[in-house]
Amino acid sequence: MVVEAETKIEVEVFGVTYERFALAKLFERLVKRLKIKTVLEWPAAGAKAMPSLYSVGFALAGCRVTLVDADPEAVLQWDRLGLQKNLEVVTETDAIELSSSGRRWDLCWNFVVLPTSPDPIALVNRMAAAASEYLMFIHVNKHNVGFLSHKMVHRLNEIPWTHGDLRFFSPFSFRSFLRKLGFGKVKWGVVDCPPWPDSLGFRDLRLHRQGEYKLRWKSPYIDYLESGKFPSWFDWVYRLERLPIPAWMKLPYAHLYYTLIRVEREVTR
Repeated sequence: MVVEAETKIEVEVFGVTYERFALAKLFERLVKRLKIKTVLEWPAAGAKAMPSLYSVGFALAGCRVTLVDADPEAVLQWDRLGLQKNLEVVTETDAIELSSSGRRWDLCWNFVVLPTSPDPIALVNRMAAAASEYLMFIHVNKHNVGFLSHKMVHRLNEIPWTHGDLRFFSPFSFRSFLRKLGFGKVKWGVVDCPPWPDSLGFRDLRLHRQGEYKLRWKSPYIDYLESGKFPSWFDWVYRLERLPIPAWMKLPYAHLYYTLIRVEREVTR
């Protein structure tokens, strides 16, 4: 007899809400600058947050969004916002078949997926085959002052590191990884740069210790979007994020970095 795990409601913390806010601002800028109209998020996963919501910012900017292996509960949040007309949901098998048949998206991307992927090279190649113009990857920035604390929390509490290959946590080592795959022009920048350190690891520790529960996520970000009003302090924090200084100088306080690639190479199968 199979016993289903108990379901617990987990509310995304304010840092995740600001993260989604900052990502949406980034996506809006990219859409305008690069004239992006169609977006494929492959896979539409989540990182200690409700999955399948990261591309909402692209839809708000007017893009047609396709999600690979979207979470059904998250899709309902798209409906709440009236964005279902901008959304298409496919399986990974569908995405492979569609791209093999010649369908292309202006931008193919994912969020914190490659570090724990069983075959990141194969995933990058599949994404490149589906993209007509750009690839983008967003990863946690290990140069943030809070990253060492997170690693120490795992070590001191004897919890295995579950967040994947550390090569993908630095824009410099990840750029080298991409260039070895044949990508020439690899640009990177930072996003989600508030004046507090990235996850120190204590929330992660709590999620590890809470046992075999199935998490049901609640996202305040969707509530704010639905109401049309965000906390006023978001705008002040975002002004700090957008200070006109080089990206490398923001690495000590940036939570995430993004890598943007123009697809200009033959895909290695």
